[in-house]
Amino acid sequence: MQNQMQDKTALVIGGSGGIGAAVSRLFASKFSRLYVHGGHDSEKFGNLIEELGIINEKNRPENLPKKNCRVEKLAYNFCEHEFSELDESKLSEIAESVDILCVCHGPFVQKRLDEMTVFDWRTVALFDYALPGFFVSKALPNMMRNSFGRIVLFGGTGTSCRTEFKTNAAYAGAKTGLGTLVESTAAFYAKFGVTCNAVLPGFVRTEYNEAWPLPAGMTIEPQKVADCVGFLVDNPDLNGVLLRVDKGWSPNF
Repeated sequence: MQNQMQDKTALVIGGSGGIGAAVSRLFASKFSRLYVHGGHDSEKFGNLIEELGIINEKNRPENLPKKNCRVEKLAYNFCEHEFSELDESKLSEIAESVDILCVCHGPFVQKRLDEMTVFDWRTVALFDYALPGFFVSKALPNMMRNSFGRIVLFGGTGTSCRTEFKTNAAYAGAKTGLGTLVESTAAFYAKFGVTCNAVLPGFVRTEYNEAWPLPAGMTIEPQKVADCVGFLVDNPDLNGVLLRVDKGWSPNF
């Protein structure tokens, strides 16, 4: 499978930091062409792209021409544009041509329901549910034509089924809804060689939450989560999986 996958094109949405950066590093070693989306064209993002290019070159098979390999960054801040504008963006155009899609982006909103504002509701509805769905819709036609596709989305901690959340019910509701998207895509597009799965990470220590208190003994490294993404991508028999990577954590404990 690895030899068949090397000449594929992958896109990581939200791949410039945290778990997404770990996924980008993994994909740079696995696939010849990689597009990495980040919200800002920063020096940090540029340094990551340079690192990914080195990884990509180091892992390029001898029989694969160098001209076929590349790593490219796509800077696009979703919050600075109307959602409808995304359809006309370069990011949308790239999504229509990829073989592997991984959507890591999904802002965390931790508020009780009585504290939620209209902005908060818009954030979780658009960016935690509609955004992954949009990219799935964009990627599917090309995958169907090529009889091959791998899609991996990211749910939230403890969102493999419906349950109660005290301080992040809106966010968890959107992430739980992704399960329907994943299982529906798996069920109706498997005949085209497309798999769609989701990773549901637990408490992952990244640069975005260094100041947050995380449960003792429950912290997971970003690379471990990325390895799970690679596992799902490499296995065509895994389809419609909601893979918990959370050390058994439960919101009810």
